[in-house]
Amino acid sequence: MAVEGKVAKILGNNEIVINRGKDSGVRKGMLFEIFAPGGEEVWDPDTGETLGTVEDIKAKAEVIEVKDRLSVARLQNPAMPFGDLGEMQENLQRIFSQMFGDNVQVQGFGMGSGEDDPDDLESMLGGPLKDLSKIQVGDAAREIPDSGRRPWGR
Repeated sequence: MAVEGKVAKILGNNEIVINRGKDSGVRKGMLFEIFAPGGEEVWDPDTGETLGTVEDIKAKAEVIEVKDRLSVARLQNPAMPFGDLGEMQENLQRIFSQMFGDNVQVQGFGMGSGEDDPDDLESMLGGPLKDLSKIQVGDAAREIPDSGRRPWGR
């Protein structure tokens, strides 16, 4: 049976603490997938009925240290689907400038001064933005089956 737990702490250097350790069968080298608990509900477009939920995997993490009741794991390619909003604005500015000329300005992507800037994206949406792709304390962690087993001869 796969080990399941939760993210208990976010460390620097793309590392997290999982609330499971040797006592739960965790071993160094095991891989875990990290996802928001509960998942996202999916609805049938034809009937309008719920089909169930799907999990959006945020990242994979490899266990690098194991203690009795916790493990430290290093994130592998943390999910960042849109990157930084400033980077997005720069990319859009370059594209629009090529298409429409240099006098076109892309605004409203959180690059303003905040309260004084009515075009600030958070102001336009009515509150602070939450990066749902970011790993958070309380996110679910589940062992990827067979990740802790090494083939013979290695």
